[in-house]
Amino acid sequence: MRRPDHVIMYRQIACVAEPVLPYSHRLSQRVCYHSLHGIDAAFAFPLSPQNRSRLPQALLRATPKRQREFLAGRWCAEEALQCLGAGSTHVAMAANRAPIWPAGVVGSITHSGDFAATAVAWAEDIAGLGIDSEQIIDLAAARDIADICMVDESMLFKATDGRSFCEFCTFVFSAKEAVFKCLFPLTQKFLEFSDVRITSLDWNRRVFAWTTVSGHIGMGRLSQADGFVHTSVELSSLSMPAE
Repeated sequence: MRRPDHVIMYRQIACVAEPVLPYSHRLSQRVCYHSLHGIDAAFAFPLSPQNRSRLPQALLRATPKRQREFLAGRWCAEEALQCLGAGSTHVAMAANRAPIWPAGVVGSITHSGDFAATAVAWAEDIAGLGIDSEQIIDLAAARDIADICMVDESMLFKATDGRSFCEFCTFVFSAKEAVFKCLFPLTQKFLEFSDVRITSLDWNRRVFAWTTVSGHIGMGRLSQADGFVHTSVELSSLSMPAE
């Protein structure tokens, strides 16, 4: 029997892509996760007809970088959904370009540089899920993030933690992105960077706490490897602080 084109494509990607540790992001056992290192090699241009057919209409004229990111993210999503046992592995794209997950599933996709990853879980187990990965930025970008993205998070930076200011600013940016991705499907409200505050950070335990101007609170996890900072946020429910 002839194998479906998408199965053949997956086998080709598996041969080309550079393997990574399965848990670049720190996630609970309720989450299924898949990552890919080597986006450019896995989705080389010109795209094959099979790969191009997987692009939504809105991305047919996008830059090669954006097309590669989309394909890598969706490939990771389909692998993660298979691991979860979802009835469908198709992830559509909404008008605002957010992923539309199969019924009963929550998920999050991230890509940065040559890396992509997806995390998925059953909505009955996890209310919200957000992951983000960022390549560690240079000093000029760190100063921009400190000016634009931080509320009073700079107070959390301590040289004795053994992390540079660039690593710290990359973390703050990534942590807020993970919070955004976790909350938006639940609230349908866009957040500015100033709407989210990182209230504590422990590099040794690899955890952080966050809150929003609307009163949502939660914890997150972080890891750092190979020039990347990875952050994740999971919510069992939409937590609000006590009065």
